[in-house]
Amino acid sequence: MLAANDALDSICLVRHLLVMLQVLTTDEFAEWFGALDESAAEDVATALDVVERLGPSQAAPGSRESLLWYEHPRVSRFHEPGSIAWDFEDWGAFRDYARRVLLRIESPRFAARLARLGPRETAVVFESLRQIKRAADPRARWTLKLGEAPRDPSSAARSTDACAEMRRLYRAILAAAGFEVTDVAAHSSALRELSRRLPAPGFRLLYGVDVGREIALFVLGERLNRSFYGDSVRHAESLWKQFLEGNLRAIEPAQLR
Repeated sequence: MLAANDALDSICLVRHLLVMLQVLTTDEFAEWFGALDESAAEDVATALDVVERLGPSQAAPGSRESLLWYEHPRVSRFHEPGSIAWDFEDWGAFRDYARRVLLRIESPRFAARLARLGPRETAVVFESLRQIKRAADPRARWTLKLGEAPRDPSSAARSTDACAEMRRLYRAILAAAGFEVTDVAAHSSALRELSRRLPAPGFRLLYGVDVGREIALFVLGERLNRSFYGDSVRHAESLWKQFLEGNLRAIEPAQLR
């Protein structure tokens, strides 16, 4: 028989695995969805289902917080894996993770703990932090990129390796400072973008996750057939803010069709 603490841990684990997000949409998203052809509608519905099933503790693969306000037509060609367009996509996902790591490390709570560390632990923290900031610096990243020889399109995605290294450094900092070693939260209060580039015409979905209420709101959807997205991003951010403040009506996905 499991001990009381073991049983409680098992119950918490099962509950964690079963937590799903309640998915809602705005009226504008529903109107956009209703105009899609059957194939595109099925793909969008699948994306909503993925976000729902992953729950508040995991972000959907390929989603990111760094929304694109502008895409030059040359940069938005995603037909060739390994192109600069794919690098931009990878960099966006990595940059989002790095930003959340730095926010945690630079919090007042962490600064207060740092002041009480010994010389050895302090050295570990500062060296790991130096490496994190260098990895997250876009100037260093793109200077290296511009000096590289063309690489094999079949090579592994760099963002995956970079995030793994960032995670290792972050956990080393937590351990040195005496904090519980856990990963950063998958979601913040910012909007996320989930795009499907191929087959053309692709689409992107702008959505937010309210972790406290375990709700994902799909705010806007749009085809990737334009080069300027500024107006839609600003509008989506305005709607998301209204929702968080309780001033926006949201509907269940079952009402989309």
